[in-house]
Amino acid sequence: MTEHPIMSRFPPQEGEGPPPLHQRISQARIDAYAEASGDHNPIHLNEQFARSVGLPSTIAHGLLTLGVACAAVEQWCEAHAWTGRVTCRFSAPLPSGQTVSGHPKVVRSDEERVVVELEALSEAGERVLSKAEIELRPLG
Repeated sequence: MTEHPIMSRFPPQEGEGPPPLHQRISQARIDAYAEASGDHNPIHLNEQFARSVGLPSTIAHGLLTLGVACAAVEQWCEAHAWTGRVTCRFSAPLPSGQTVSGHPKVVRSDEERVVVELEALSEAGERVLSKAEIELRPLG
């Protein structure tokens, strides 16, 4: 098992980062998120409705996509840091069944905080998250 940089020391160096993000967002996952969040907008749940408003299919909730990215970063730091702040721009919809991918990297790092930047892409190469920053703070 490879030890993650943030696991061996805090803070990690600029340019380091979690493993690449690469997760498929299935319709079942979108449905579960809708149930948990209470966001039952038909663009997420009804393919016929989504197509009627010009979308290629149902789409993932923006916050679901961001949550997947944040979870990957949090998993990387395990119990050594907590997420202090998250910012992003939702740039394009992510159609259901597609994979979201990106290469998170540390862009600022000091003893008090680490900022991980991520731009996430759909399978079609469209940016679904732009200017995403996940700020980590050390525990303890």
